[in-house]
Amino acid sequence: MTAALVLYGAAVLLVGALAARASSRGSDAFLVGDRSFGPVAAWAALSSTTVGGSTTLVLAALLARAGLPALWLDLAGALGLSALGLFLARRVRATGAVTIAEVIGGFYGPSVRRIAALLVVLAEIVWFALLAEATTAVLTAATPWEPRRVLVLTTLVFVLYTLLGGQRAVVRTDLLQLALMAGGLLLVAAPLAVRSLLETGAPRDLLVFPFGPRLGPFDAAALLVLVGLPHAVGSDVWAKLLSARDESAARTAALGAAVSKLVFGGATALIALAGIARGLGSGPELFPRAVLALAGAGLGPFLLVAMVATMQSSSDSVLLSAAAATVHDLLPRRFDTPGAARLSVAIYGGLGLGVALALPDLVETFRLGYTLFASGLILPALAALVPSVRVARGVAGAAMLTGAAAAMSERFLGLTGLDPVLVGTAANAAVLLAGLRRREG
Repeated sequence: MTAALVLYGAAVLLVGALAARASSRGSDAFLVGDRSFGPVAAWAALSSTTVGGSTTLVLAALLARAGLPALWLDLAGALGLSALGLFLARRVRATGAVTIAEVIGGFYGPSVRRIAALLVVLAEIVWFALLAEATTAVLTAATPWEPRRVLVLTTLVFVLYTLLGGQRAVVRTDLLQLALMAGGLLLVAAPLAVRSLLETGAPRDLLVFPFGPRLGPFDAAALLVLVGLPHAVGSDVWAKLLSARDESAARTAALGAAVSKLVFGGATALIALAGIARGLGSGPELFPRAVLALAGAGLGPFLLVAMVATMQSSSDSVLLSAAAATVHDLLPRRFDTPGAARLSVAIYGGLGLGVALALPDLVETFRLGYTLFASGLILPALAALVPSVRVARGVAGAAMLTGAAAAMSERFLGLTGLDPVLVGTAANAAVLLAGLRRREG
């Protein structure tokens, strides 16, 4: 298994090195790959970005606790991507922006652009921590390696090839990673899971759908906000659309990624059920243990690499999005260079590593990142893209800060006992509505 991982790591680093020269031509080359990606490359990149730790490890752990209603996690993501493809993708790509904060700033002004960029950076650091933790969970389930050492080494690999090649390296490795993910999880692990379930049977108490005693309608609604909205309005998601060759390629990428999300979510559910039936755990370790148990010694190395590729396919995108928000939106214009972006990638990789060490609970890290982003950014961004809606600039910035603050207060203080993402989104919406009334009056 070690040899397979070393070969894979060398391959992605080589991709980064080969893309380094082209990505050094300027900011657009590093951050959006000169907008050169056609529909297939854009679809593969967006699919790889949106199928990661949440679609696999978090979904499997949630399924072990709540049964098939856990599929709302991926259904929410697919619905968000579908809405993006049908209603938003062409407008997003038509802006010609580099980042989501630039799109928002085009409607609300430079101050709100900086607020949006700051929220993007904070959320992306937490998301990177989530993906580093997920990779560590995969590797420690398959090897005797010490978890902290694994966490540091995988973070180093993620950072190196991202800062070398920028968006070109990210998209090119996405093609490799998606191929490994499809071959390992869809063509090998999922069929083996079906065969295992035919032999052992599935746990009947987990097969209820769409709601169950541990995940009811209210919880599903929270997932639609927590996961669905960031898939429609997400910094790393929009980065792929803004890197697409044209508006048609952007729309195709979003709709294709929605299908990918459903397919990989279904495969993950089968694998998780097979692992539960075999008594292989119930937390983040469930998914990698199930995959490796199903594969056996012969296929184990290949499937281990496929799982690592699944985690890595999202981690590089979030690092690059944080770097783009920093050099393009937060810092003075003279810092909008590939060199400054590379330094930002390294800094945020280190900060993400610190968060991963401080918050080792993968599911809680997942909730924290999505809650911060969904509560702060999404409603003002959507309002900006609706032609008939106008919000005063100061109100949009206040809504972002109020939503994020309310969500974090609920997350850490538990003032109401409600889901933090619902509290934060409600606070955000209340400020926006107040602004709409004042403007209409």
